[in-house]
Amino acid sequence: MIEQQNKRRPSEEMRWKQFYPSGYEEILNKDFPQKTLWKFLEDGILSDENRHDALVYFGRRISRKTFVEQVHLWGRVIKGMGLQEGDELLIYGPALPEFIYIMFAADMVGVTANLPNLMVKPEDLDSMVGRSRVAFVFDGMEKLIRKTLERGQFEHVVILSATSSMGYPLKLLASPVNGVKRFGLRFKAKYLTADAAIRQFGQYDGPLEATGETEKPAYLFCSSGTSGNGYANQIGMTDKAMIAMCRNALAFNLKGSPFREGTSSYCPVPPFVCTGFFTLVMAPLYRGMTVYLDPRLSAQLFAKNVLTIRPQIAVATGGYWIKVIEQVDKLIQQGKRPDLSFLRFPVMGGEGCTPEALRHINEVLEACGSPVALTSGYGLTEIFSVSTVDYEPTGFDKDYSRPVVCVGYPFPGVTVGIFDENGQELDYEERGEVWIKTPTLTCGYDNPELNRARIQNGWLCTQDLGQLDSSGKLFIYGRMAQHVVAHGGEKVYLFDIANQLREDPAVKDALVCRLATDNGPIVAHVVLEDDIREAEKEDVLRRLDTCMQAFLPTGLCVEGYHMEYGQLRINAVEKIDRSYYTHLLTGYSVIRNGKQEAVTFHKLNSTHLKK
Repeated sequence: MIEQQNKRRPSEEMRWKQFYPSGYEEILNKDFPQKTLWKFLEDGILSDENRHDALVYFGRRISRKTFVEQVHLWGRVIKGMGLQEGDELLIYGPALPEFIYIMFAADMVGVTANLPNLMVKPEDLDSMVGRSRVAFVFDGMEKLIRKTLERGQFEHVVILSATSSMGYPLKLLASPVNGVKRFGLRFKAKYLTADAAIRQFGQYDGPLEATGETEKPAYLFCSSGTSGNGYANQIGMTDKAMIAMCRNALAFNLKGSPFREGTSSYCPVPPFVCTGFFTLVMAPLYRGMTVYLDPRLSAQLFAKNVLTIRPQIAVATGGYWIKVIEQVDKLIQQGKRPDLSFLRFPVMGGEGCTPEALRHINEVLEACGSPVALTSGYGLTEIFSVSTVDYEPTGFDKDYSRPVVCVGYPFPGVTVGIFDENGQELDYEERGEVWIKTPTLTCGYDNPELNRARIQNGWLCTQDLGQLDSSGKLFIYGRMAQHVVAHGGEKVYLFDIANQLREDPAVKDALVCRLATDNGPIVAHVVLEDDIREAEKEDVLRRLDTCMQAFLPTGLCVEGYHMEYGQLRINAVEKIDRSYYTHLLTGYSVIRNGKQEAVTFHKLNSTHLKK
C-alpha cells in the first residue's frame, strides 16, 4: 500500500524525457519575450539576411525582404481601414501568400484574425464571424458565404485572387479565368479588390506595431472535434502561447535539426489548419527555410508535388501519404525508382493509417533512399498543433505490433496523462482519456460550457482514447464519442470493432460507424486486399460475421457490411469522409439464416429492405 501511494504518476515521472535531445531544458527555461508573434518571427526572418527565399508560389520566388514588406503593407491597409488593437477581421480562403501576409499583419497591429474552418456550413459561419468589420475572402469561395458578407457589420470585403502573387506568364494565362469569377460579385462600395484596398488604405502613415499584449487572442481558429460531437468551435490563441510553441520547436530541433536553414517545406493546407500554419509556415520561416505554397488541396496533387518539389518537410494525413506511396510504387514498377533522399521530416498528422499501411510506407521510403521514416504525430488546435511526435532523425525501427499506430512521445514543453472517467490518472499501458498540459494551451473556447468541461486545472481534456506505453510513447485509438452501449451497459468503441475486423487477412482497412438514420444501425465499411477475388467475398463476409458474433456483447451486431477496394474515401481536408459513410444507405450485405443477402436501409426508420 505504501509503495502504491509513493508511486509517481506518468505525468510526473515523464519517462519520455529519455527521447529529448541534450540542451532542451535550457531552451524551455528561457523567459517568454513580451512581444507579438509577428515581432518574434520577424526577428528570425530578418536574421537570415535575405539568404533564402521566404516563399515559392507557382514558380515565383518571394524573398524574405519582400515578405516582410508585404506584411507591413497589409498592416497599413488594416490600420487605414480604421481597425484598432482588439478589433477582429475575418480571413476565409486557401493557402495564398496574401492570406499569410494578412494573418501576420493583423497580429503586428494587434487585430485578432478570425479563421473559420472552410468546411463549416454557411449557416454555421454566421455564428463565427464575431465582431469582424472587415473580411478578406478568396474570390473562388466568396459566393459560398455571400449572405454572411452582406451583413451590415462588414464595412469592407476585400476579394483576394489566387493569381495575384503568381509570376509571369502563368499569371496572364490564369487571370482571364479569375476575372470571370469576379463578375459574380454584387458591386457594392464595400467590395474591393486587393489592388483597390492597397490604393485606398495603404497610405496610412501612423504607428503600426501593437503594444505586445500577449494574453489576448491573436487568432481565432476552429477546433474540429475535440470540442464534442464533431461540431467546429472557435478557440482563441494568444501570442504568448504561439511563441511558446516556437520555443518548444527550437528545443525539439536540437535532435536532428528537421527545421534546417536552407531547406524547404511544402504547404498546401489552408491557414486555418494550425498544424500547417505552425509546422509548414511559421517554424520554417523562422529557421531560414523556404515555404512552397499551393492553394490546391488534393491527394493526387500532394503526391505529385512531394515528388517534384522535393521538400524536406511535408505534413499530411495517412490517406495522402498512401497516395504518395502508390505513385512511387507505380514508378518502381516502370523501372523508375524515385530518389527520396531529400526527406528530413515527413509527417503524418490529422488522421493516421493502419500499422500495416505505415509499414508499407516506410518500407518504400527506405528502399528509395529516405534517411527517415514517416513521422507519426498527434496534435490539436486547442494547443496550437503539436502534442506528440514519433520522430527519429535516422532509421526505420518502428513498432507495428499494436492495432493502432504510435504517435510518439510528448513534444518538449508538453505533458501528457491518461485519465479515467473520474479524473484519476491511470498507469502506463492503461487506456483512458488523453489529457494534455502545456503553456501553448488555448485561452478558451467561444463556448463557456466547453471551457468548463474541457479545461480542468490547466489540463485539456481531449476526448480522445489513448494509452502510454512503458516508455512514455502515446497510442491514440479514436474519439471517445465513437461508441455504442450494449443492453448490459457495456460501452463498445466503434474503432475497436474496426480494429477487430482488420485482424482478418483479407481486410486491408475498415471503418465502423452508425448510420445517420433513426436508431442508427451499426455498419462496417471494409476495404479488401487487392488480391481478393469477387468469388471470395462471401467467404470473407462469413468469417467477419462469425468474428463479430464472438466479439460483440449480446444484443449488438453489425447490421451491414459494405465491401470495397482501394482505400477509404477522403474528404477535402484530408480525413476519412465519415459524413459520406454515415449517409450511405445502399450496397450492404449480411449473413441471414446462413445465406448472404443484400440489404439497404430506410432513411426514416432504418429497417432492412431486401433489394
